[in-house]
Amino acid sequence: MKRTTLEQQARMIEDWKRQNGITGRDYVPANNGTRRTASKRGLLLALAKDAAQRGRSPNFPAKF
Repeated sequence: MKRTTLEQQARMIEDWKRQNGITGRDYVPANNGTRRTASKRGLLLALAKDAAQRGRSPNFPAKF
């Protein structure tokens, strides 16, 4: 097992972001849902509907 310190991991992430032209903290794309189970789809849809009723955006934006 290879051990990595948090500082090393932070450097690796910054290097990856620099190589891919990514800035900021929102660099992880939403899961596209191609392998999502029907029950998980239903849960995410229910969360999205509940958020919409409250006039908010869902905590977990997802493609159904």
